[in-house]
Amino acid sequence: MGFLKQIEKRMESLVEGVFGRAFRRQIHPVEIAKGLTKQMDEGRMVSISRTYAPNDFTIHLSGADMESIQAYQDSLRDELIQYASTHAQNKNYHLMRPPRIRFDTEDSLRFGEFGVTAKLTGGDGPRAKDAPQDTSGQTRIFRTDTGEEELNAQGTAAISAEEAKKQGLAREVVELVLDDKPHPLEGPGPWSIGRSEENDITINDPNVSRKHARLLRAHNGFIVEDLGSTNGTLLDGAPIDRERIDSGDELTFGQSMARFIRRDSNSPGATSRQNRTSGSR
Repeated sequence: MGFLKQIEKRMESLVEGVFGRAFRRQIHPVEIAKGLTKQMDEGRMVSISRTYAPNDFTIHLSGADMESIQAYQDSLRDELIQYASTHAQNKNYHLMRPPRIRFDTEDSLRFGEFGVTAKLTGGDGPRAKDAPQDTSGQTRIFRTDTGEEELNAQGTAAISAEEAKKQGLAREVVELVLDDKPHPLEGPGPWSIGRSEENDITINDPNVSRKHARLLRAHNGFIVEDLGSTNGTLLDGAPIDRERIDSGDELTFGQSMARFIRRDSNSPGATSRQNRTSGSR
């Protein structure tokens, strides 16, 4: 069993012990850990020689949840730091300084919700020539009762495209190319696709349903989901209900074909297609 899995098992055991009682089975330590590493993956930056990841985290909790963990904060913080460090090692992320984690009460959060703000910081010491500047942070709110998440409206992008260009960094570009027109997929999503102009991506095709499909962010990836459309959604020519997608995949909505693209901003085209590692969900 890998070290990260061992930490997950240990954290899951905390769910059944004092931490589980503290969170009243609403917010579990392993859910916070996975939210934290999701932020590391989403906020990573690529330089010429390294992939940098956020290393400074604030965990936002409702007043009730914060009160519940007061007696266990130090132990939980230590577990989360170890979890983040191991995740960085497994992903070959470079941390400009050891992970730092703090807890904060957020009155706008409801019981069972938590937020994670992730920043990339280098401290006051010297840093590598290609290292990025400190970022202002990105906040994501997680709803543990539904498994959904949304980007906090007050959160800011880890680094702008212009800043990334100045620093020689590459930002990931995600888009759906339809009739040679790219539709950027920015923010947390999901993105609705259909004939109605109410959709995020509108397709003027009578064979496309008004609410045809949608694209969603998954853990370090994306998913396409058919919404019960009349003529169905195809992935590389095969009908699907819900499926993980990779860069270069061809999607068909009704009679309209589109291509899903994920690439670095410094790259003119799509990255090579990866082997699909997960099936239908």
